[in-house]
Amino acid sequence: MARVSNPCHPDLRIYEPNFASEQPRLKEESKSRSYLLQKIRSYYGKAQKLLGRSHRLQGLCVGLLDPASNIVINSLIERKHERERDRDHRSTTCEVVVEDDLKRRSLDGMVVFLTRLFPNLSEGLAVRYLRLAKADVLIAACIVVSDQCIEGFDASGPDVINMALRCAGLAARHPDAYRFVFSWCNISSRIDDALRLLAALHEPQRLRRSDAIIKLVHMLNYEPPSRERDVWLVWRLAEASFRRRPRSAPQLHTNLLNRTLQDTIHGYYLQALALLPPGSRFHRSLIKAGYCYGPFDPVSNIIINTIWYDANFPPSMKLELDVMGTRSLHRVENRSLYGMVSFLCTRYHELDFHQAVRCLLQADANLVLADPNLVTDTNLVYDFGIVRDVLRHGPASAFRCKLQTQAPPNTGLTVGHPDTGIEEAFLAAATAACHPNPDAQAQLLTSCCKVDPSPVLSLLPIDSHKLSFQDLSLLARFLSCNPLYEYDKALPLPPVPLKCYPRAELASLYTVISKEVNALLNKYQQMPNGDPKFKLHMICVVNDRVRGPAPWPPHRHGHSHVNFVATSKSPGGEAPTLFFAEINADNRSMSFCCPVDLPPPCAVYTVTFNMY
Repeated sequence: MARVSNPCHPDLRIYEPNFASEQPRLKEESKSRSYLLQKIRSYYGKAQKLLGRSHRLQGLCVGLLDPASNIVINSLIERKHERERDRDHRSTTCEVVVEDDLKRRSLDGMVVFLTRLFPNLSEGLAVRYLRLAKADVLIAACIVVSDQCIEGFDASGPDVINMALRCAGLAARHPDAYRFVFSWCNISSRIDDALRLLAALHEPQRLRRSDAIIKLVHMLNYEPPSRERDVWLVWRLAEASFRRRPRSAPQLHTNLLNRTLQDTIHGYYLQALALLPPGSRFHRSLIKAGYCYGPFDPVSNIIINTIWYDANFPPSMKLELDVMGTRSLHRVENRSLYGMVSFLCTRYHELDFHQAVRCLLQADANLVLADPNLVTDTNLVYDFGIVRDVLRHGPASAFRCKLQTQAPPNTGLTVGHPDTGIEEAFLAAATAACHPNPDAQAQLLTSCCKVDPSPVLSLLPIDSHKLSFQDLSLLARFLSCNPLYEYDKALPLPPVPLKCYPRAELASLYTVISKEVNALLNKYQQMPNGDPKFKLHMICVVNDRVRGPAPWPPHRHGHSHVNFVATSKSPGGEAPTLFFAEINADNRSMSFCCPVDLPPPCAVYTVTFNMY
């Protein structure tokens, strides 16, 4: 990340994106792959000693235990097919060819396991982490979790590991990927027995080893299915092993940290969009100035910055769409990230970009928690830092707020007295975020730090209650220089002209997407009287290039993936729900939608959410 020189304000530390690649060079990746293939070959030698010469090794090195144990387990999974499939492969030359093929397939499977587990991880970085872990795929995953500051990973749903295993099996050309996952689930649910039997393979007595092999074969292939949650027991064993011998990549993968932080920020914007009224009334203000930095929690900061800018710099035209532009949302999230980093680096000159990002990750992208000196009255930290919990979160954890009143987050950094004041830091944040009026925003946020937050926060709901235009009018009066501002009595605005490209094409696409989403919602669930239960609130992410566009006119798109927020029409007033939809324009398969959980801050986002 590049620091911008600013001779007029030398105390400001302003950062902007730098597109330098952090990917390993081809020469480095080639050396790492050669090293890993040699390590895998040594593990096959260890596995052969454990099983004995009477058992042919034909299992992959991919699994949830150490590499040698993975080979043993996978060889026993396929053992009952051994005679039928390998009757003609008995020559020494063929055995060498099969072993070399297994090594390469195993490496391919391990790389895919990591990239499926962590969608932001490239193949080159996966190879780098595997080399650091000496071809132990779960230890490599633990290093990634540690380096990326991912939290609550072991509390994710069982499908995370199971799908990664299935993809690894398919990439490694396993003959039966379903049985591959099934057998590892059985091992995970009986991990104590499995480890005891694997330890018995080290015994010198041949009878004990044969008995252990028979029991392992029965456990893998014939025992009833296990509970899915038990798959994480093996992960916790690997995590304990990693804590005994922690390690980290020598290279600073700042781009990976940025993506984890931006995923967290993306969740806050989804929460804010669920609170704001439906329609596109505040899209312009949110995209231009609705940043998540400020003296309150991130969701409140987004709303306050949006309403303040809208009230003081009102729009001159309107655009009626219930779709938030994906690239526009991504841009404001990215600018918020650079604004927060510039704030911390300006406040504490000893911090560099990488350290500031780690500090923000430990604080869940909340400046109140990242800067221990932002709110001087420790009794008000809870009032400033409580997060608006709107959308339903996944099983990784309840939405947490790490309130630390005595020390900054545990990032391994020590920050002393601030080098600059709050207003200078907010000016750096607004400048880095390309705010239309950075001086005015810096003055606003500085004044909010010096007052009791109760009048402002009382206007913002903590639960699922949406903000009405009356609520926003009260907030606008508090923040605006115009004390009589009324949203519900504002004069109508002329529409935005849609004749120029690409505005017209995007508006046409979003109109089609909106109609499709409304049709899916109407079919999804009905109330007792037959009316649809959910009403579309906001479409917040659209990826229209899942398949397509076609290379010939009219360049139609095959599949589109959409994330949207819907509200319930039932009188109970349920919380807004985040949905995922797949829209098929070619009618080859059926479109569908389903509710999804919003991951907690600093958790792994599944592929469903990574659609920018």
